Amino acid sequence: MPIRRYSSLFVVLLCSSLVLSGCGSVYDDTKGWGVDLWEDIKKGSKKAANSTKEALDSLAEKDGDPEEADNPKKVDGDQIETTALDANDVNSVAPKGQKITLFPLKNSEKIAQPPVIKATGKYAVHLSSNKSKASAEKEWVELKNVFPKETNGLTLRLKAVKITGKGTFYRVLGGTFDDRTEANKACEAFERKKQYCMAVKL
Repeated sequence: MPIRRYSSLFVVLLCSSLVLSGCGSVYDDTKGWGVDLWEDIKKGSKKAANSTKEALDSLAEKDGDPEEADNPKKVDGDQIETTALDANDVNSVAPKGQKITLFPLKNSEKIAQPPVIKATGKYAVHLSSNKSKASAEKEWVELKNVFPKETNGLTLRLKAVKITGKGTFYRVLGGTFDDRTEANKACEAFERKKQYCMAVKL
């Protein structure tokens, strides 16, 4: 009987030790799982933070650099290309329902053009006749030098005249005058200085 009692006690102790060792193993495993879970949570939080940062950086790139937005680059005036607008171009950018009319420049705003002198007179003064065109043009230069006051305002008009038996002559004419009376007055000034002059009709 004592041997069986000790044997039973030994069995109980053995089972108890096994149970306790198993409990300890379960505790340690639970502790280990807790540590692993905490590490996973920290890794997940870090990964989420990185993803958020990348998303914000991507949005910032799309929106553009804030410094460039606050300080836009200046465009060199030489790089700006301009074109003249016509009425259709202006109306294409006009507010809806409104029409823009282009007005021509006033006379005072137009670019000054040199005056055009038109010879509208019908009369001239005949001062000399020459055998060639070149000599007639030379004669006119000499007359202007000798009679600067009388030839002032006159322009050279050459008229070829064919005379039977003598050939072609080039008449040196100074003009022009609206009527014969004005031409005669001009001739009087030349004749006072002993220069041949006759009023002729062009």
